[in-house]
Amino acid sequence: MMAKEQKSNLLTRINEIAAMSALAGMTVVVFVAVILRYIFSITFRWTDELTRFIFIYLVFLGIPISFRREAHVVIKFFTSFLPSRIQKWLGIGINIAVGFIMFAIAIASFSIIFGQVGQTLAPGLKCPRAYIYAAVPIGVFFLVIEIVKKVMERYKS
Repeated sequence: MMAKEQKSNLLTRINEIAAMSALAGMTVVVFVAVILRYIFSITFRWTDELTRFIFIYLVFLGIPISFRREAHVVIKFFTSFLPSRIQKWLGIGINIAVGFIMFAIAIASFSIIFGQVGQTLAPGLKCPRAYIYAAVPIGVFFLVIEIVKKVMERYKS
C-alpha cells in the first residue's frame, strides 16, 4: 500500500512541478517579449503562440491541482440539505462521473493528436500541433489519479 501511495505522491509532485514550470516559463516568455518589443523594437512571431500553448498546458495541469485542493467551483446549496451519508455517496458518484467524462475527453483527444489536425504545423513555432493537443490527455491523466485518490478517501471515511 505504501508503494502505491508513494507513486501517487510522486505523480502529484510531478504535476505540481510541471504546472509551476509552465507558469514560470510563460512569465519569462512574456517578459522577454515585452522588453524586446518596447525597448529594442524587436518582435518575434512565435512568442505569442508559445505563450498561448504554455497557457493551455498550464490550464490542463492546473485542473488536477485545483481538484486536489478542492478549489474548484462547487454548488453545495442543494446537497447541504441532504443527510451526510447521502452527501458522501453523491460526492463519490459525482467524482466517478467526472472521471469517466474526462476519460472520454482524453480518448477523443487522441483522434485529434494522431489525426490530420495533430500533424499540421503551428505557424509560428513550426512544431506539430499534436504537441499542443497532448496537454489534454496529460492533464486528464493527472486528474484521474486525483479522482481515484479522492474517491478512495471518501469511501474510507
